Amino acid sequence: MAFEPPSPSPTKKAPRSPWLGRNNQPPDTTPAQAIAEAWLRETNENQERWREADAKLKDLFRPSPQVSLGRKAKM
Repeated sequence: MAFEPPSPSPTKKAPRSPWLGRNNQPPDTTPAQAIAEAWLRETNENQERWREADAKLKDLFRPSPQVSLGRKAKM
């Protein structure tokens, strides 16, 4: 007698992706809208932390001042 694995249950649903809405259809909101809504759900404290982190990164990656590329004066 050969072993037969159980067949997949038809009542078992596949896990839903968090990126899809009901019935595995894309949600009505755009990614930009979802980000804006998430930002509004952040506490004021967390928003301030994000702003500080953003400012630190801007300082870190700010281009250095341009060195003058003009010609040297002849003496």
